[in-house]
Parts: sequence; structure tokens; C-alpha cells
Amino acid sequence: MRTVLVAADSFKGGLDQQSVCHALAEGIRRGCHSRVDLDLCPLADGGEGTGLVVSSWGGAVEWLIAEDAYGRPRRAQWIRYHRTALVEASQGSPYVPPGDRPFGARRTTSRGTGQLLRHALEDPGIEDVWLALGGSGSVDGGLGLLVELGARFFDRKGGVLEPSLEILDAIWRAEFPTLSKPVTVLADVMVPLSGPTGALRQFGPQKGLPLSQALTLDGQLGEFSERVAPGAGGMPGAGAAGGMGFALGALGARIVSGADWLAARSRLDERAARADLVVTGEGRLDPQSLMGKVISVVLKSARTAGKPVVVIAGQIPEDMRQYYDAGVSLALALPRGPMTLEESIHHTEALVRASGEQIGRMLDLCDALSNGGQ
Repeated sequence: MRTVLVAADSFKGGLDQQSVCHALAEGIRRGCHSRVDLDLCPLADGGEGTGLVVSSWGGAVEWLIAEDAYGRPRRAQWIRYHRTALVEASQGSPYVPPGDRPFGARRTTSRGTGQLLRHALEDPGIEDVWLALGGSGSVDGGLGLLVELGARFFDRKGGVLEPSLEILDAIWRAEFPTLSKPVTVLADVMVPLSGPTGALRQFGPQKGLPLSQALTLDGQLGEFSERVAPGAGGMPGAGAAGGMGFALGALGARIVSGADWLAARSRLDERAARADLVVTGEGRLDPQSLMGKVISVVLKSARTAGKPVVVIAGQIPEDMRQYYDAGVSLALALPRGPMTLEESIHHTEALVRASGEQIGRMLDLCDALSNGGQ
């Protein structure tokens, strides 16, 4: 009997991690006529779905009202896992699609994430907090989050300021609060706050910030960070969630790779070592997939264990050489024939299940070849 580890991320807009793993498992069972043991391991990188992963370990949902990235009140949640709280920026300051944005990204705020974090820190039953930064819609450098936790900002003459991206040049000094409990930041991207690979230049346009504004604000944000918290802006992960990583680093929180952190707590290395085949997937296979995302972590565990890896994705590149070099044995694209992105997203579950069936048939083919074609 073969053991197949299914360790997948979500397909954004189409299917969450748990559903991806279950659809793949169903397809593999349908396609494979030999006995197969399926080990399902939903994963995340600190972005959307991180709460779902922790909930699958036995976490419970806590609800409250928090502001979204545009200051609108909405129902949001954090996860209670034993005496640990998991707070998600995708809940507190979620990404908002272009058609639903009431104004420009320059006025977005991270206050909602600060409200969730404060609520978790004040809970007497919580001893430490994990804060997942992926999937946010704000680009305010974490200013809103800092204000919610009690930070104060001053001009050159000592006057108190209400901070915003519009007055970064006027902020000369900051008083930061002390975190009452240990906070570990799970970053989906380990980029600095500013510079060519920083928060605004790389991800600002995705959140509605015009490139010209992103370039201007990038320099201002870098200078601001050096004035109020020297060194914090250059930390890996400081640029995550529009600069929330910087804000939390300035408060003394520890920043780690979300994908590595969650993989370790899911015992990914141990489970890969027990498997004969590892199957993973995400919405799109591209160079970022190999830079700290779920697929890169799965490839690392499988490579250490010497196990082959099949990747499924909504889109795969024409040139696969760098992915094969990284340990991908086979990659399957979801679309079957000509299909728009919207159609592919709408039919994600059926397409994932069909890909699983292909993998099951591949297992049968390998068995037939090893038995001399009988």
C-alpha cells in the first residue's frame, strides 16, 4: 500500500486549503485502484487560510467587530488555540477587490488588525499571540495598528500628531507601547519595509496604490522608520502586510516565515518521511512559489526525505526548468482545454478532483510498470 501526503495551500478565490486537500484525496481514490493511504495536511504561509489551518488543529473562533482596511466596521475573528491566540491581518485589514474600494489605497488603515490584536492580548486566558500578516489590504506602514496598541507620535516641537501617510515627514519621534505578551509574526513574504523589494513597490499596486505614489511613499516610509525605530524597517518580513511587519518589529515582536512556522507545527518533515509521494498545490506556480511560499516549504521537506513531488496549480509556466531543479517531479495545470480565469475559479473543486484522479491513475501506471506491465 502506498502512502500519499497531500499538503496543499488554498486556491485563492476558488477553494480553501482543507477543501483542496479533500478534493485531491477524493480524486486520487477515484483514479487509483490499488490500496492507498492518504495523509491530508492543509497548509498556509501566514496569508488567508492560516486561521483555517489552526482551527483544524482544534482552535475555536472568537468574534468581534473591527474596522476593515477602509475604516468600515465588519464582523471579524481571531482563533483561540489552547492558550494561544491566532490573529489574521486578512481578518482585521482584509484585501478588498478593486470594485469594492470606496477610496484610494493611500488612506487605507491597519487599525482593524490592531483592534483584533489588542482584544487577544487583553484576554486573560491567552499567554501568547501568533499574528498572520498575509492577505491584508492596507499600505499604511502599520501606523493604524500602532495607534490601536497605544503608540504616540510627535513632531519636532513635541506636539502630538495623528499619524498617516500624508504627514510622514512631520513625524519626528514615537513612543511605542510594551507588548504585554509574546507575539510571533507569521509573515507570508520576508521582504524589507522599503526599497526595490519592499512593501509598497512590490505590493502597493496590487492594493490600488499607483506606482508613482508607491515610489514616493517608499522613500518617505524608509526615512520615517529610521527616525522612529532605527533598523526595524530592514528586518526580513518588515514589509509584510503593507508594513505591519515593521510596526510589530518596532514593538519587539519576533518575525518568522509563516510557511516554515506552520509546516513545523504540522510535522511536515515527519509526515513527508513516511510518504511514498507528496502532492502539493496553490493557485499559481511562479517564481514567488519558490521564495518562502507553501510549495517551497513542501519541496524542502520532500527533498530532505528523498520523495517525489507532484504540484497542481491553476497556472503553470511554460518553462519549468527552475521548478524541476527545485524538486518538482511533475506539474499539472487545472484548466481542461480553453477556459477563462473566471471559469477556472468557478470550477476549481471539480478541476482539483480531476487532477487528483490523474495522480491516482499515475500511481496505478507506476504499479503496472513495476510489475512488468501486468
